[in-house]
Amino acid sequence: MNNWKDPLGSNRIGLWLADRNDRKRNNIARIAARWGWVKPLGERGKVIWVIAGASRNSVRLAVELVRAIREKRLDIRLVLTFEQDYPELLNALDDCDKTGWGLAPCDHPRALERVNERLSPYGIIVIDTQPRPNLSALLSQHERVLVVNPPQTVAYKCERIYNGTGNGELAPPADMLAILAQAQIDPNFKSLVNHGIERHLWWLHDDASNTSSALITQFKQQTTNDVLFVSGAKPDGNFIAISSWDRSPIPGGSIVWVDDDKWLTAISAAVTATHLVSIDPTVLWQAMAGGAAISCQQHHDLPKTSLHEAITACADPTTLWQDYRDNPILARQRGDSARRLFWQERRLAESTSEELVARVFEW
Repeated sequence: MNNWKDPLGSNRIGLWLADRNDRKRNNIARIAARWGWVKPLGERGKVIWVIAGASRNSVRLAVELVRAIREKRLDIRLVLTFEQDYPELLNALDDCDKTGWGLAPCDHPRALERVNERLSPYGIIVIDTQPRPNLSALLSQHERVLVVNPPQTVAYKCERIYNGTGNGELAPPADMLAILAQAQIDPNFKSLVNHGIERHLWWLHDDASNTSSALITQFKQQTTNDVLFVSGAKPDGNFIAISSWDRSPIPGGSIVWVDDDKWLTAISAAVTATHLVSIDPTVLWQAMAGGAAISCQQHHDLPKTSLHEAITACADPTTLWQDYRDNPILARQRGDSARRLFWQERRLAESTSEELVARVFEW
């Protein structure tokens, strides 16, 4: 977005409006960050600038990589910038010495020039974000730039690309978001929900409620005993928000909206099957790590073709779920297949992440 509505673009009118709005909210620090008034912590040591975007996945992955780099290199100074603040994720950096973080500068040439002068970065790592034009031009001028999970083909010059394509050396394709999935899961959640009742639990994920509304209606027509967890967009109609659940038995036929992602790990291991209307990589890897059978709307939405063998493509999961009720062994086999492919990706991602950290170690 490079227009006057972009608070981090290069358009003078857009930046003036963003500054005015921040000044009204007395958010002077945001204005300073927008114009590149940043500096690294500590007095000595090379500076590595880690650039994250606005998405939660981008910031979460950046935080994990900063921590991994810090464990290997104690002498360098690390600076993480991001477009959206997620305090609950950034708390993980509190114990990292010589590590600073803050909101990103805008794409105006003067702001980027100021950041470049103040940080004088020895190396730069761009994580799961598409740099705007002037930042792309700045990156092309640097000798040491690594790019992780680029959302588009990388057009600027860089040293190495992880899980993407473009103008740089390509690492083996492995999604490092797979490392963030919780693979060791407490199995007690199902007992807590069912309180001794024999029934199935199901999980539906959709970033928009249009499709899930029809599927929820079909689910209710199909069963009055099972429980459906819905993540992503808020479902229509009556539901129980999991953040307000008091741990009492959940009535059969209930729709439970997962309005707090911390529950997804437990849900992934408790359900019989999961259907992904939309594909969020973090949700996908967590669902596969949980070991339940998985389906999606269309195979081409998946990040890798190798996943097709384990994930069923279908528009109506309720028919598939009835098959699983009739044949639990089939559901278990498909869940095992998904979990096997998750571990395959996880090991590859861990190996690739270690290679990235080792490369930074050599800088």
